[in-house]
Amino acid sequence: MENKAHHYRYIEWKTPDEMHFSSLQWKSELNFIRDEHRFFEDMLKEYTMPIIESQLFSLVKELIQQLELSRKDLSELISRVNDHINRLQRLVEDIDEPKEGKVYRQEHKNILNDVVHFSRQYKRLKKDIFEAVTKAMKQQKQKRLLPKGS
Repeated sequence: MENKAHHYRYIEWKTPDEMHFSSLQWKSELNFIRDEHRFFEDMLKEYTMPIIESQLFSLVKELIQQLELSRKDLSELISRVNDHINRLQRLVEDIDEPKEGKVYRQEHKNILNDVVHFSRQYKRLKKDIFEAVTKAMKQQKQKRLLPKGS
């Protein structure tokens, strides 16, 4: 899916403090997602046998690959946000650069678009992982409830 660029006009009116606050919010959200990645990896390892028994292994293998790609994208995005935060500090100290302010605001818009896009993709992946594990667990539970010889 292509990353659609949104036009956030209000960013042009944001103060450096407001942009800094937004950047810190992105950083917090992305760090939380990093923790969730670890949780999902552990969960998929924990339920390996039910997944294999439910014949969802190929689906889950694809989800694991998507999770790994998501982890790489997340790492790059966190790095960009951190660099962005550091640049704002230098920009505030060097107020005489109006051209640099425009460049910074454009970068802020680009990162905002990327964070929103990443977040949407990640939520879909998260939903798919939960659905696959839930399905595997339900199938395992049904197998245990069926009397032997049925």
